[in-house]
Amino acid sequence: MSRIISYGEDPLTFWAITSQLSRILQALGDQSSSDRAIVVYRPSFGRRGRTGLGAEKGQLSAEFGEFDAILGTQSAIYLVESKWHSSSEARSEWIELRPGQIHRHEILHWYFEKWQAGPSHDWDTFISRHDKAFRSRFLGNKLAPVGSTLAKNLEFVLGELNQCGSDIQDVLLFIGQTGGPKPMGVRPDSFRLVAIDYQPLTPTGYFQMA
Repeated sequence: MSRIISYGEDPLTFWAITSQLSRILQALGDQSSSDRAIVVYRPSFGRRGRTGLGAEKGQLSAEFGEFDAILGTQSAIYLVESKWHSSSEARSEWIELRPGQIHRHEILHWYFEKWQAGPSHDWDTFISRHDKAFRSRFLGNKLAPVGSTLAKNLEFVLGELNQCGSDIQDVLLFIGQTGGPKPMGVRPDSFRLVAIDYQPLTPTGYFQMA
């Protein structure tokens, strides 16, 4: 059998949400079976996330950024931001998330809550119901236009996870070397901290994925 060796935050995230999913759910107090969970790895909702920039000029963006993962169980949906021990945000006792990171979580929270609130939607109906409220809530952003790749991706992800629990939680997944320091918490404190250890092959952080 081949031996897969890798390095860095993205492969560590993939390793954690596949081989360590039971540990992650246990740390979250979620008793759902990991075998029945839905894991969406690196879902992208556009690269140009925006926090109000351009709103005065009418330059609204539907894009709001990339997530490290989304986990769906019978109990909840978890929007995951992942950091490893070498991340710039993890160099102190507290992990401080950037405004853009917080903003994308707030937007996806909104999408999930509105999608779950009513019956099955087509995207035209969804926009007609919620566009005005969305633009008021998120200055500088607009809902994904009908027929756009972003709208299709959102509709797919929202539909796939619609069978999961209605509780939506923000999670900071910290992946650190065994025996290494762990953060005390996350700011903002609306994010739940889950720390997972991995055993490196080298002091710099190469590890065996499989």
